[in-house]
Amino acid sequence: MSIEELFSKRRQIRAAWDQNKVPSKEMIYDLLKRTQKISPSKQNLYPFKIHAFGPHNHIEKEKVAQICKLYKTGSVNDWDLDKENAANRGQNNDYKNAPWVLVFELRMCKANTFVKDYSETHQDWGRFTQVDEKRFRETANVKLSCIEVGMFTKILAGLCLENNLAISYIRSFPEWTWKGQKQEYSKNKNKHGLDWGALPEITEVPLFVVQLGYKADIEDPLASNVCGDKKGGDLLEDKPSIDEILQFKD
Repeated sequence: MSIEELFSKRRQIRAAWDQNKVPSKEMIYDLLKRTQKISPSKQNLYPFKIHAFGPHNHIEKEKVAQICKLYKTGSVNDWDLDKENAANRGQNNDYKNAPWVLVFELRMCKANTFVKDYSETHQDWGRFTQVDEKRFRETANVKLSCIEVGMFTKILAGLCLENNLAISYIRSFPEWTWKGQKQEYSKNKNKHGLDWGALPEITEVPLFVVQLGYKADIEDPLASNVCGDKKGGDLLEDKPSIDEILQFKD
């Protein structure tokens, strides 16, 4: 299967996760290890940490669900799908719960050999903010980390698709902003769900939430389609033409 065919299979799963066929911890670890081996990172420092909540972390995953609930209805991935509507579609409400949930957060890196040697050679110890306790939370480094998490996740998606796993992405949750003068995070409040304080293991700025698992052999009642053929659901997420987003400088 070509890379185009592989990635064309990916769909955002909202309420069709298989609860009986669950990827093992060993499988998830292997996929993440293989991803880290080939994903790019500036100076190979990987300025992010991954919290992996699995099949036995029901409480933590429910908290993540509530943290991602920013709106009364229709929140990202429709964590708030009510039981009555699900029952009317003949679906079990549990199908909305992914077997594995990954939460990415910022982290301060340890200087690797390159950083140490470069800093020593040039007598410049302030260039690499990823390893600087006073600067790793700055906006520029957070932006860099977000880009790297995106690249990491895309490679992870390819490896998941090769193993017939579904993968979904979430970036809808209360934001944190580092206030350098005060040396603390400004943390947005959630009007309809929980704040990140519900998960004490998250101590630095949250970057991304990813869901992993097998897709259940059912119609996803919250699916959206990208082709307009209604096979994916009633909600059409049509794409813009490449000509709308591409401009050549002739």
